[in-house]
Amino acid sequence: MPTYFIWNSISEELSHQILLCAQQSDKKLYRLLLDMVSKGFGIRINKLLEMPKTKRHTLCKKVLSHPRSETMSFYLLSHWLIETQSPMLCRWLDMLGIAHDEKGILEEDPVEPPFEALQQAVNTLFEEFPKEYVSIYLQGFYEMEGVKWKNLGSLIAADPRFKIGTYQPVT
Repeated sequence: MPTYFIWNSISEELSHQILLCAQQSDKKLYRLLLDMVSKGFGIRINKLLEMPKTKRHTLCKKVLSHPRSETMSFYLLSHWLIETQSPMLCRWLDMLGIAHDEKGILEEDPVEPPFEALQQAVNTLFEEFPKEYVSIYLQGFYEMEGVKWKNLGSLIAADPRFKIGTYQPVT
């Protein structure tokens, strides 16, 4: 369940918010994205920058929804989550007893918790935070190097709450 699938399923508004976050807080990441879009569509960067942001971000979303964009997709979603959703990230990690900093960034590769603890933490996140954000975060968390927890993958594949738009993740 790579993160590039998520881009086709989230709303234009949410993808615009995610990309605005990158533009405002990580200019290098945003510039790398524009380089990808420029090459992907054969448009000069100056032309991209002249477009209204919503139109530019629609093109970005199209590029990000392809397998070749998985790395950029993961970085953009991670950046947005860390910058705007740190209470959710910290809540998840605290419930599982995983060490992290104040923004919810892991201090070391986590050990998979027991299934019951994992299931309870998933349920709590879905109760306390927007469904779409929880789904994006936990799918991204699962994709992190050093995670790929078998039980989390099973929960993501089986639980309909992880569905975003038309996308239902499958492991």
